[in-house]
This record gives sequence, C-alpha cells and structure tokens, in this order.
Amino acid sequence: MSTDEYWTLAGPGNAQTRVLGSRFLGRALPVSDFDEVAARLEEARKLHHDATHWCWAARLGAEADEKSSDAGEPRGTAGAPILSAIQQRNLSDCVVVVTRYFGGTKLGRGNLARAYGECASLALEAAPRALRKILAVCRVRCSFDDQSLVYHVAQRFQATVEPKPAADHAEFVLRAAPTAMTALRTSLCEESRGRIAVATEP
Repeated sequence: MSTDEYWTLAGPGNAQTRVLGSRFLGRALPVSDFDEVAARLEEARKLHHDATHWCWAARLGAEADEKSSDAGEPRGTAGAPILSAIQQRNLSDCVVVVTRYFGGTKLGRGNLARAYGECASLALEAAPRALRKILAVCRVRCSFDDQSLVYHVAQRFQATVEPKPAADHAEFVLRAAPTAMTALRTSLCEESRGRIAVATEP
C-alpha cells in the first residue's frame, strides 16, 4: 500500500455475541462523514428500539478523524474498545455500532470492554474491504473555449473531472493523487497562458 492509499470498508459486516445473558449486535458500515454516522446510528436505534445501549465509534478520512460514544455504559468500556478494533485494522471512513440487550447480569468493566471490542472486531472481520486512494482536490474556472484543454490535461495526470453548474463560464472540480496535483495545476496555468484559474478546493 502506497502513501496515497488507505483501507476502508466496501460493504457492511454483522456479528452477534453473548456474554452472561447480554446480547451484543455489531454492525460495521462504510461512511463518508459524521452526518452519515449519525444516520447509521439512528437506523440502529429504530431497528433495535427495545435494546438498552447503542454504542459506537467512527474513523473518517485519510487523517483519521475519530469519535466514539459509550452511550450510557461506564466510561471507557464501550466506545474506546470499538474504536480500538477499527484502529487495529488501520481502517477509515467507517463506523461500528454495537447494540446491547442487557441480560440481567452486570458484567463488570473488564468483561464489558472485552465484549464490545470482540463484537466490533467480528463485525469488521465480516465486512469486505477496499483500498481507497487519497485524492487532492482543486477547482478550475475557465472559458467554454478552454474546456477541452482542462479534460486533456486532467487525462494526462489521471485526474477525475466533475463539471459544476455555471452560467457564463465553465467550472470543474478535479481530483488527483497528491503527488500529481502540483504538476497538474502548473500545466493548466501554463498551457492556457493564464486563462484557466485554478484554486484549492475548500
């Protein structure tokens, strides 16, 4: 794996474990942002509305932005073990939700942490994986006459081109490997003799 790549999930993974009567249901899912994390968590709450806890952890982006929640369990016994399962596999752009049905017997902090971590691990192992490229992004603005030049340069650097709506000019979002982006931007400016404006996408 190169420095321009990272692992994520290609689809969902499910798992179920039992510890001293408590039932744990794990679901690992690919996500693109924390709004989608919230949506997946809400789905779990609706699907298992009679459960006692919906604990989760998520890791997003190449920079591994992380969040987790114990959701009412003792601090550090749920969210942290779930997040650790994701970290151990060096995954990103994913969320794991572990739903617990309390079985009437308190497990203690150690058993509880192991139960959440094991269920998360099993769900992640059941999910297919995909290698995702880290892409740099820029926004390009030009006249309609220079559109073909944008596509020509983008193809040379294996960049994707996404047209954006604009009334009196052409506008695109380009995505390419970070190692190629500087040369791509330079080529667009030089070959158009400055007619094409290139800006870093916010």
